[in-house]
Amino acid sequence: MEADNNIDLLLSNIRNNPSDSDNYLQLANIYLASNRHDCAINIYEDLLKIQPSNFIALTNLGSLYLAKSDYLKAINLYSRAAGLGVDNFNVYFNLANAYAELGEFKHAMSNYIKAINLDKNNYQVYSAIALLYQDRNSFDEALYYFDKAIKLKPDLPDNYINLGLLFNKLNKFDDAIRMFLKALEFNPNNVDWLIYCANAYSNSGNHQSAEDLFNKAINIDNNNYQAFICYGIFLFNINKHDLAIDMYNKAVSINPTNTKAYILMGNLYSSANKFDEAVEFYKKVIEFEPLNLNAYILLANTYARANDLRSAISFYKQAIDIEPDNDEVKLLYFDSIKEFITERENLNEQ
Repeated sequence: MEADNNIDLLLSNIRNNPSDSDNYLQLANIYLASNRHDCAINIYEDLLKIQPSNFIALTNLGSLYLAKSDYLKAINLYSRAAGLGVDNFNVYFNLANAYAELGEFKHAMSNYIKAINLDKNNYQVYSAIALLYQDRNSFDEALYYFDKAIKLKPDLPDNYINLGLLFNKLNKFDDAIRMFLKALEFNPNNVDWLIYCANAYSNSGNHQSAEDLFNKAINIDNNNYQAFICYGIFLFNINKHDLAIDMYNKAVSINPTNTKAYILMGNLYSSANKFDEAVEFYKKVIEFEPLNLNAYILLANTYARANDLRSAISFYKQAIDIEPDNDEVKLLYFDSIKEFITERENLNEQ
């Protein structure tokens, strides 16, 4: 009630004195405090119509559009704020983040450097630069900047997680495990981090440690879809197929519309040459995702392996309908047609 009264008062003040920026800013703050972000956006935009150079409105509105993933509007607003001649760390940092989201490496890096020049000890900039380099597969540079971020903020577990994920991507599994274990010192029951570490142990060949961590993860959160998916993949890879199926079925019970488990079960049955079961699960994917290209290709491949070329051709054709420019699928389609024709000719000769 008090907030509503304050809103009415400030709206009245704005009507009576539209050039007073304080009323706009106070009203926007009330909206932000109650998560009424669209209302705050409208207020900031109204203020900028009468005061186009209001620094607070430009930067706060830029942050709101950045949060809404409207990166072009965010860039416009932060650029206007930067053009006012005020050297502000957050302006350059957020401007760089917006450019990074759009894949504009040079503009992003340029603004990150400006941010660093204003605050050389801000770990967030170094983490952001590391992620920027990682997206470009410039891994040496990414490692360098992640290391800088950790040295500046050694008590932040996210820094170790980011570096661990990069080591994992580089197949440096022992280094990845070391980073994940360091993060887990801060929060031993973080399920996501336990899964990361378990996957790294699995990749390194340490199956017992992997299994221990997967079990710990699902004991902490028995409704974590990703935990059961990753545990199932691990069990499949060590040829414990029945247990893998149990994990995938548990994932399905948690989220029946998520198709990842159906794909994995289809792959498991296909690898065991149980084609009818594989087909059933791939068709389940299409039931929930009618435009899932991968499901149509997997279905077609399974039918081809089962020597049902007519069905394989049908599903390759449906895959082409979804993605007409996919040359790989076209090749599979035409190869299946040729094989089908050859089989018909051989039968006729007999």
